[in-house]
Amino acid sequence: MLSVKTQCYHCGEECNEGLLTLAGKDFCCKGCMTVFQILHQNEMDNYYCLNEKPGSTVQEITEEKFAFLDEADIKMQLLSFSNAKMETVTLYLPQIHCSSCLWLLEHLNQLESKILQSQINFATKRITVSYETEGFSLRQLAELLSKIGYEPHIELNPAKESTKGLYSSKQNTLKLGIIGFCFANIMLISFPEYLGMKHAENPVMSNFFKWANLLLSLPVVFYGGKEFFVNTWYSFHQRYLNIDAPIALAIAVTFIRSVYEVVSQTGAGYFDSMSGIVFFMLLGRTLQNRTYSTLSFTKDYLSYFPITVSKVDASGIQQVKIESIKEGDVLRIHHQEVIPTDCMLSKGDAYIDYSFITGEAAIESIPKAGLIYAGGKNAGGVLELLVVKPFSQNSFTGMWNNKAFQKEETSERELMTTKISKYFSLVVVLIALSSFVYWQWMGDAARAWNAATAVLIIACPCTLLLTATFTNGYLLDWLSRRGIFLKNAQVIEKIANTNFIAFDKTGTITDAGIQKLDELQMDLTPQELDLALHIMSQSLHPLSMALVKYYGYEAQEGKYENISIKEVLGKGLEAWYADQHIKIGSYEFVSGQAKTNQQSEVWICIDQKIKAGYGFSVKLKKGVLDLFQKLHPKFRLSLISGDNNSAQKQMEKIFPEGSEMTFNCKPEEKLNLIASLQEKGNKVMMIGDGLNDAGALKQSDVGVALVHNAFSFTPACDVIMKAADIHNLYALIQTSRNAQRFILIGFAYSIIFNFIGLSFAVMGNLVPLIAAIIMPASSLGIILIAFISIQWATRKNFDGSQERLAH
Repeated sequence: MLSVKTQCYHCGEECNEGLLTLAGKDFCCKGCMTVFQILHQNEMDNYYCLNEKPGSTVQEITEEKFAFLDEADIKMQLLSFSNAKMETVTLYLPQIHCSSCLWLLEHLNQLESKILQSQINFATKRITVSYETEGFSLRQLAELLSKIGYEPHIELNPAKESTKGLYSSKQNTLKLGIIGFCFANIMLISFPEYLGMKHAENPVMSNFFKWANLLLSLPVVFYGGKEFFVNTWYSFHQRYLNIDAPIALAIAVTFIRSVYEVVSQTGAGYFDSMSGIVFFMLLGRTLQNRTYSTLSFTKDYLSYFPITVSKVDASGIQQVKIESIKEGDVLRIHHQEVIPTDCMLSKGDAYIDYSFITGEAAIESIPKAGLIYAGGKNAGGVLELLVVKPFSQNSFTGMWNNKAFQKEETSERELMTTKISKYFSLVVVLIALSSFVYWQWMGDAARAWNAATAVLIIACPCTLLLTATFTNGYLLDWLSRRGIFLKNAQVIEKIANTNFIAFDKTGTITDAGIQKLDELQMDLTPQELDLALHIMSQSLHPLSMALVKYYGYEAQEGKYENISIKEVLGKGLEAWYADQHIKIGSYEFVSGQAKTNQQSEVWICIDQKIKAGYGFSVKLKKGVLDLFQKLHPKFRLSLISGDNNSAQKQMEKIFPEGSEMTFNCKPEEKLNLIASLQEKGNKVMMIGDGLNDAGALKQSDVGVALVHNAFSFTPACDVIMKAADIHNLYALIQTSRNAQRFILIGFAYSIIFNFIGLSFAVMGNLVPLIAAIIMPASSLGIILIAFISIQWATRKNFDGSQERLAH
């Protein structure tokens, strides 16, 4: 009989009532109960009043886990300040999710008096801590954070990509502030000109305003506009006209004509329009960039491994960097730790989880002297392993460096905004040349130059680009706040063009390690069931653990003192107790008869009589069935899995009829399947979660990596989203398609303003006042259209989807 479920007081997760209780409160694990005790003892119970589910499930850590932080060279790579009395460090805490987290982490000094100050950056999920070095260390800080449920995510990668040219929030904010200041003051200084002040009436004041605008425009052109000129220069070197070229041309023409008018005293110039162009373009790009500036979409394999590992030698156990591991070393690997290199099992019972590499959900049992490959995770107890390959030569590294995973980025030259902007720019240049030729032919050379430059100023495709920039920027920002992160704005258009979606199975549409259990037979007495559960509680096999958890069983020490238990690798458990012979495992193992059934099963046999049987099937993630029903009419779907075909019948029920299903796929085979679909003209989106999907994710037009937190290891991808939010995939696609339609609407709006402006420009009658009205009105209108449309689309697609899912 199943036990009654209740919520953990600390983290809000479901737990078995009565298993762990303290002060009348239930806890799902010892870790959560320990955090409650720590907070309660320090009179910090207010933590639980700020949110309904304030905490995170606490994972137990070994004493040696953060021992590497005692190493001076490692510590110095992490510290941002250090002297004889204090140190300051900034750490990633991926578990930060609400105001309760902020409150607790900014009150660390109440838990440890040596901590002087702690500050949180919620956007990047980082904590900056200053602490006294006497009697306290960086290792102790990491252990304290782990005890209260915020284990720091620490990476040391000497081969990090160059940060040159990457987005910097502080630098871009500074640039935007300076350009905004210049733009606002240029507009303010230009008001006398707008209101009809004549140069002849007040030449001193008029000249002062003109030269002030010229000086204020210099930072706009040479600081704010620098990136447009640099990007254009690089595109010319590649014999290609990129999206920044027409913007650079408009800025250059506007600035040169304006300088000429000021120096020759023939006018006030168009510094206000030019600074508006630069400011609004930078504002849109800043809006886009800040949404994904804190994420890495191309983390390498080193992110998956620990920084150090426990090495056993004559002097005892010491922590060494994984790069220094060499053949013949003996390593000690604890539960849930990753195997850093190819090893041979020396001591312990090895149960290895290779699901991240192969996609296969089953845990492998390795015999003594058996080979264990790098990248596997220890699902059993403590192991001692003999290294057979140094870290730099392990099988995991070889797989990651395979050419299949190194595909170059696809060209973005044919994106919609680029194509429209390119043709629009050519049309504008033709109109400018035509205006110049016409007025030259009419014998008015001055008007010819005025008309040509005015056309280039007023018909700049910047407003067209602003439409895409702000529409995509608002969408990127909204998605990031929902835990969906896109690599860049171009991904939105790629998502909108998708017509074929390929899914991985384990961990993607099914919950890895979570099984749906059915009773096939039950003839056990309560005493026999208790005995069987005790036997299974001594095993680390995932199916045994699932049954123990199903019944909420907890072994009592000394209850079955004279029991003898033997585990037969790959088959099951055999035990003898009080003249009873018990066998638990596959049907063939307990009965001696073969049974053809793809479903995973566990049978219990007592004294050669089968008394109980259980069937296990994969458990679909919440919302998957509803997702497939929405996708089926509009997209072709397929399953590409590294797992075996035990769940094929179940998958056939949820996938549309005729969907292709491929099982037992190696990473290279997944990539080749995606490539073959693309050769048939399909725009393919791949959904996966592990290293075995990395090649396919990179090969696909859109690669979506499902993760448990945004800072965990992710293969090369275009989209990062929480694994639990896969049901939002259809809403993401629909919103991306809506965004493309809104961009076209913005284009139409922009063209109307351009047409009005051109009617003045081609006649050579464009004056600063008209430009000052048309260009900001066009830009502000586009910003408003983008904001309102994205709010409408997200509310319709995402919020509507959530309501349907709840029902």
